[in-house]
Amino acid sequence: MACVVALAVVASAAVLGVLSADEHPPGQPGDGAAPARVTNAAQDVLRRIQQAGLPVERATVHTPDSDPDHLLGEPDGYHSKVSFEDGRVDGGLVSDNDPGSVALGGVIEVFSTHADAEARARQLQRTAADIPTRAERGYLVRGVLLRLSPYLDERAAEQYRQVLGARPAPTDPPPGDVRDA
Repeated sequence: MACVVALAVVASAAVLGVLSADEHPPGQPGDGAAPARVTNAAQDVLRRIQQAGLPVERATVHTPDSDPDHLLGEPDGYHSKVSFEDGRVDGGLVSDNDPGSVALGGVIEVFSTHADAEARARQLQRTAADIPTRAERGYLVRGVLLRLSPYLDERAAEQYRQVLGARPAPTDPPPGDVRDA
């Protein structure tokens, strides 16, 4: 019993370290000079989510070779990534139901800085602006970007946010009408 408690304390400390420490202060982007060291930080965040009892299934730990976005370990990219499925998402409704797709549940990306995670959230938002099925929810806590499926309802997304103590990723206002220029 004491061993189980000790392991839980060590796991919690590792997750809290991921969620509370940046190499750079918030708002200061990384210098982008060298590739990011690949770590297992996203797995630590996933364990926290699983320990909270959320219905996470089929987690995939990405490597630089398996990352579909090709940002893992790259300069100004993330240094850890895990995708997972959430049992509350109806896979039959999902247009992009390839294993590892954020649409089936979510993705955890861990960056060196909060600013880098926020920049990634904004970039994803711009990319999905005209494609409702790609309009995922984003949550930030320090250098962690939690991306959630647009097929999860608001209540389910809120559960993830609360577990991590995250805040919604900022949303950019829609661009002005080009006819007004």
